[in-house]
Amino acid sequence: SIPSYLAGNVARVGTRILRQVLKQHGLRLSHHAVLIALRDFGPLAQYELADRLDVDRSQVVGFVDRLEHMGMVTRARDARDRWKVLVSLTAEGERIERQITHAARSSQATLLGALSPAERAELLRLLQLVLDAHDEARLKLTVS
Repeated sequence: SIPSYLAGNVARVGTRILRQVLKQHGLRLSHHAVLIALRDFGPLAQYELADRLDVDRSQVVGFVDRLEHMGMVTRARDARDRWKVLVSLTAEGERIERQITHAARSSQATLLGALSPAERAELLRLLQLVLDAHDEARLKLTVS
């Protein structure tokens, strides 16, 4: 078996429930990713969001436009660098992100039900290891 094929299929199954929850809020996976990035890293410029999410910078504009229209994020000039516009979560964005993330975590119990708690922990550890290595290498390339 090819690991990326298996991981992709597990992700497809795992995101099915999440997509349903997101749809109830008029959102897509990409919007949720923006909300999570802002939760994890605080206010970011749009180009920083694109780098963190590993998407084209032009795509982030549309994601942020939608979230701003829905009152989940705001844009404001950075007080230290007037050329830089920061995207931040609003209270509504924080509330929706928590709700969606809770639903995503709940769906994982069903998805990973075939694994023991120790196997789940090991799977998560290994997946995080792979992602961290990929992100480290990718971010070095964008800085160079």
